[in-house]
Amino acid sequence: MSHMKRSQVTASTRYRGCCLSRAAAPLVLGALSLPISVFAAAAPDSSAARQQVLEEVIVTAQRREENLQETPISVSAFSVDALEQMGVHEAGQVAGYTPNLQINKPPGSYTNYGYSMRGLSSTDPSLLTEPTVGLYADGVYIARISGAAFELLDLERVEVLRGPQGTLYGRNTIGGAINVISKKPTEDFGLEARASVGNRDYQRLQARIDTGRHGDVAAKLSYSNWSKDGIVGNSQRDYDLGEVDESEALRLALRWTPTDTLWVDYVYDKLDNLSNGGLPQIVHARPFQVGLGGAIYAQMAAAASAQRVSALPQYFSYEPDTWSEIEGHALTAEWARENITLKSITSYREWDGGTTGNVYGSFPSDGMTVLDGMGGVVPEGQMVPIFLATRVSSQQQFTQELQIVGTALDDRLRYTAGVYYFEEQSEEDNPQTFVIPAVMAYGGLPQGTQSFLCQDPTFADPTACLGKDTILSSPVFNYGADNESVAVYGQFSYQFAPKWEATVGLRYTEDDKEAFLSQSGIIRNEGIDVVRAQESWSNLNPSFNLSYQATDRINTYATIATGYRSGGNNARATTSESFATPFDEENIISYELGMKSDWLEQRLRINAAVFHYVYDDKQVPQFVAGSSGASSIITNAGEQEATGFELELTALPLEGLLLQLAYGYLDIDINKFDTKPVDPVTGLPAGSENVDITAYAKAAHSPQNNGSAVVQYDLPPFSFGQLTLRADATYTDERFFNPVTNLYDSAGEQTLLNARITLSQIPLVNGTVRVAAWGKNLANKKYREWGIDFGALGYAIDSFQELRSYGLDLTYEF
Repeated sequence: MSHMKRSQVTASTRYRGCCLSRAAAPLVLGALSLPISVFAAAAPDSSAARQQVLEEVIVTAQRREENLQETPISVSAFSVDALEQMGVHEAGQVAGYTPNLQINKPPGSYTNYGYSMRGLSSTDPSLLTEPTVGLYADGVYIARISGAAFELLDLERVEVLRGPQGTLYGRNTIGGAINVISKKPTEDFGLEARASVGNRDYQRLQARIDTGRHGDVAAKLSYSNWSKDGIVGNSQRDYDLGEVDESEALRLALRWTPTDTLWVDYVYDKLDNLSNGGLPQIVHARPFQVGLGGAIYAQMAAAASAQRVSALPQYFSYEPDTWSEIEGHALTAEWARENITLKSITSYREWDGGTTGNVYGSFPSDGMTVLDGMGGVVPEGQMVPIFLATRVSSQQQFTQELQIVGTALDDRLRYTAGVYYFEEQSEEDNPQTFVIPAVMAYGGLPQGTQSFLCQDPTFADPTACLGKDTILSSPVFNYGADNESVAVYGQFSYQFAPKWEATVGLRYTEDDKEAFLSQSGIIRNEGIDVVRAQESWSNLNPSFNLSYQATDRINTYATIATGYRSGGNNARATTSESFATPFDEENIISYELGMKSDWLEQRLRINAAVFHYVYDDKQVPQFVAGSSGASSIITNAGEQEATGFELELTALPLEGLLLQLAYGYLDIDINKFDTKPVDPVTGLPAGSENVDITAYAKAAHSPQNNGSAVVQYDLPPFSFGQLTLRADATYTDERFFNPVTNLYDSAGEQTLLNARITLSQIPLVNGTVRVAAWGKNLANKKYREWGIDFGALGYAIDSFQELRSYGLDLTYEF
């Protein structure tokens, strides 16, 4: 792993320039200013017939092109037209329309994802924690949930594969996988330009240019730039909170076809994002009556509201920036003959990002006196931070995959096999500052309170009477890792009878991880010097599938699949012992029955699946006792099993009328959830007896019901264009944010209403124009998206989904 150089990151690093070189926008826009007269193609026929049958959908879920209806796994596929009607710009935005999928952004971030598919969740942005859902961009694995919310430029489709994908996709896909497939450069010249505006000063510019094929080479350039204002005013700074200052993305795709059987694709993509994140807000605080912490918490308790999004004043003396820089290179070479295809996928990606944010900002003091070892007064009007956290992160990854895909025995045998290599380097600085009420702070007490608490026999820590006040505590975590993974896999499908096909697959994986951690300042802990840990895991993932083609339009299947999520070390450990003691891998075995079917002469499509899985060695975060919520470790706490059902229905009852229904049901049983109190001295689970808290445990980010409904109608074409009306609703049942839940760690039922009106195929010179008016969350609901109850720290925070938004899109396409 020596050919990658680790980026140096420090707590003082701050991103202030956004975004790509300012030359990028003029270059793209300049190309669009070419005289219209150079375009030679005729405008599309505006009298084109409306859709009368459901179209065939091609997917690559099994690493080969197949008809969705003949693919024997649970897959949702979204075409570029569907994504535009949904208003999707990121892969995570398809979650509302996908059964049993939740994708949310944690507090304080626009470019991080938290995944949960079929009740298997991964929400920790730590660089030492693996996801449960794999994200792939044109076949390239995106290793971290940090920086995963990138712009989708020039999409062809998005595929969501539900259930373990351990054979063809490998580790960290125990919940499933998401494939993002982009369009390739075309043979002919073309362009598309789109401008969007909306409320809260939303502005978006998108452009795409296809050069057409020149000799053996074709190119495509795509560009996007957008910004918006926030939803919460700030009395201390001249900006709103929750805004996106600027997000700029660029994608260059080149295709070289020297022969009819060989083609090489190169893709370069870049994203720069500067925002102040998904705003976390205090929704609950316990008032304390002692010292500086008590005074601030009393104000917090008075102001906290479980439904507050925009109305109350905010005091943010620190600008809560979130910034992200993502850059990627991918080279794919493919050689195809009649019955065999060889493919090589090589990629290098790097991500640098950070956040500087304070929970609910700061409160003005009233001249309170604090003992800081020398004595002192916080002047009246001075802003005192409640919680200030900075994360400065860097990650680089290199992947290489070789595939062979082919058929034999008169196409009765289909096979896919390959070898895969992955390496990664990452590092993060995570300094924090927060106010801890004196009745909990091990490190010190406000002036005048020592005698009261030091005489109290129930106050366990005698070091609290030593005189040094660290109520304004500043722990610092610095950690990183060098990871390497190697895998070999194969899958073989054999048609042993006219309507029957059996598939077997196997994948062997080896993971090697080297990690380091240095930490200081957790309450009275003097910290730890740099400690290093090295761990290895290996796993064998088999799968089996049996499919039966009942008729030309009905396909049924049964699947047994396995998956594995790699173990790791605790990035927020407070001692060298707890860091050096890893949490172990997770394993899953899943059973699924499914049906893909078309009815009524392809005017009705019904795809359904029922599944059951058993999930062992569940990785669970747990707060460290004595850290007052400032530190947590991950332990393998228990076992979980679930039974679920998924339904996707698409119908064309009348010409031009499209109806869609998606529904997911999930019934989760946590059979075992053992934990131990975490010793504040060693940072390890303490005592010999497990504490069974199964009765209190919940599956995080796993609603029992979720679904969506879509009504879309294409009116008969006019002489000047075609009008499309669309309305949709998404529903999410009650869900919990953490496995051991408190009152403020959950969200109730949520229903979002959206609508769109599009006038398309408007002839203009040699191209067409389409205009769309859209609205999202039309009822302006104030729904929680994510929350953390810090327990002993004394308060809980939530972040909220976007409020009502509306706007216009204007698109020209040639």
